[in-house]
Amino acid sequence: MKLSRVLIPGALACALVLSACADDAPDAPAGAVALEGTPVLSSKAKEAITIEDQGTVSPLLGQMNASLAASGARMRIAKAELIVDPKTWDGTSTIIFANDRARGIGAEWVEGDFRREGRVGVSYAFDLAGVRPFVRNAAGGFRRATFAEVETELERGMTAWRDETCSDAPIGRVAVPTGVDPDFIDDLFNGTPEVPGRTYAQVSDIVQGGWQPGSFFRAFAGPAGDGILGVAFTLVFVDDAGELTDIDRDGNDDTGLVEIFYSERYLWTSVPDPTAIDFNWVITHETGHGLGLAHFGKLFVTRKAASDGIQLADVKYAPRALMNAAYVDGAGAILGTDRSSFCQIWASKN
Repeated sequence: MKLSRVLIPGALACALVLSACADDAPDAPAGAVALEGTPVLSSKAKEAITIEDQGTVSPLLGQMNASLAASGARMRIAKAELIVDPKTWDGTSTIIFANDRARGIGAEWVEGDFRREGRVGVSYAFDLAGVRPFVRNAAGGFRRATFAEVETELERGMTAWRDETCSDAPIGRVAVPTGVDPDFIDDLFNGTPEVPGRTYAQVSDIVQGGWQPGSFFRAFAGPAGDGILGVAFTLVFVDDAGELTDIDRDGNDDTGLVEIFYSERYLWTSVPDPTAIDFNWVITHETGHGLGLAHFGKLFVTRKAASDGIQLADVKYAPRALMNAAYVDGAGAILGTDRSSFCQIWASKN
């Protein structure tokens, strides 16, 4: 289905509603660079956790969905998976911050879906025209990543899942035509087009929307937005009456579009760096959400371990996986539980 038939121009009216939700930038974390447009240089970023936090953003998603419904759009936002700062953890003898056992998010891509031009697998595209993240330079300071570096990192995250052998369903990249804006959620939250003069059109099923300023994340999460590393928005199809569809009767809503974004506020890296965010972990994890995988596993810290502040070494896993609800340095590989979850969803699609 062409993008113009899914999200018509009237849907952009909700940008006016969303802008009222944005807060002024709160104080930056201790040890961080406070200026907007400058990376956060703090080990606190390495303690971030991933959660499916509709409790934080659901009121705003409701506003967006009301606007999409009013515009006649044939999709609704169903899920938003976030990466956030764990400063609000609390508990008694044990602090459990994730205990997830669902392998899927409750929405799946339908094999051969006529609304997606009959694709068995999924298509994906990159929006490389916007903000680029900060990375280290040779002198130990930081610089903007090149577009080629960004493209390489995004492609690596997509390839990790495409190389899984349990499914023959293609995960293929498509080009973004000149003058086309392949994602729309960034324009809603930013209030203006990322690149003036481009016209929105849906060119793929999954869109890697690239990096966004802190204001993008604060627009839908308030002050907590400054602690978000990335987010995947899953949109599902609705019928003429606005009801969610399940045309293959598998008990899951039918996914129609996923848009994924990452935060410019943090320093990013492709090499070991305790003060930066690993490209591979976050991109591959968020892409897993785009393919229908949920968070999985039990993660906790003991009160004793947390008494002097929660450190990465304090986090316990059962089992450890890329799709755990915690961002962990060095855990960027697809592990056994990730693979079995992916295969459970995708093995029948070929």
